Amino acid sequence: MKKTILIIDDEKVQVENLSRYLSTHLTSDYHILTAYEEEDILDKVNNAYYSLAILDLRMDNYEIDGISIAEKICDTNPFAKILITSAFTGEFYASFKDMILSGKIIDTIDKGPFEVFGEEVRSAVESYHTLYFDSADSIKNALLESYAECKNTEDTYQKGVKFEQFVAFLFNNMGFDKISRRNIDKSRNEVDLIIRNDLEDNFFDKFGKYFLVECKNMPLTNVDKNMFIIFKNKLENTASLSELGIIATTGNFTKTAYIEAVRESSKNKKTIFLTNLHFERLIKSIDRLETFKSFIDEQVKDN
Repeated sequence: MKKTILIIDDEKVQVENLSRYLSTHLTSDYHILTAYEEEDILDKVNNAYYSLAILDLRMDNYEIDGISIAEKICDTNPFAKILITSAFTGEFYASFKDMILSGKIIDTIDKGPFEVFGEEVRSAVESYHTLYFDSADSIKNALLESYAECKNTEDTYQKGVKFEQFVAFLFNNMGFDKISRRNIDKSRNEVDLIIRNDLEDNFFDKFGKYFLVECKNMPLTNVDKNMFIIFKNKLENTASLSELGIIATTGNFTKTAYIEAVRESSKNKKTIFLTNLHFERLIKSIDRLETFKSFIDEQVKDN
């Protein structure tokens, strides 16, 4: 996952000032996202992937507040940490102290004179990423923890949600920054994940602007030919926008599904399978993007 910061506040001026300060005082390997309107805040919390959220607690302009947003971040982005910035920290402390004890909230910073406040935020951002985020082992452990959670969750609906989150975080760690969940295509079919292909990598240029991902957290069920055909039809509905589909499963796939996928891979639209063995290799890999490329090479035919 890249060093991506999400700044959340209901005051546009506060967001813009802090974004400008951090953009100027952090190194170029940081990417900064901002959200100050309620709909945009909820959208980015649910669909953007970031390593740290800088969060204001009191939002008088909206129905939501910082505590509810922090709780949503905990649910939707297990990799992200939270930095609280507020002039009302004491007022809300009882509501978020458990998140501090769990390590989800890395620090709280009181808002004061901006030149002091901005520098305190910059220092906290850099300290967190230096101590924890840059460690390859910490990322691997976080991926393993997320994968274990999606495998061990008993509730059927939550199993699906947790697995989608894991797959999204895995691809985000490869460098794919824009990933949206639970999309409806033109034929009213639901697509679990859509990954925007913005990488400057010639290998992926031939696969279109987007990748479609179907997530199946079904350890005891194999993906069969019919499941593959349903997904293939979703991929075809994208016209030329997507040339690569991915079926990710915690189970396996039948021989007939694999044969059909190989046969179809000689056409423009290509589909690959990711199973437990692939996830294990990706999690342990030093270069996950190159490992993912090797999976594509193994499973598809060139036109």
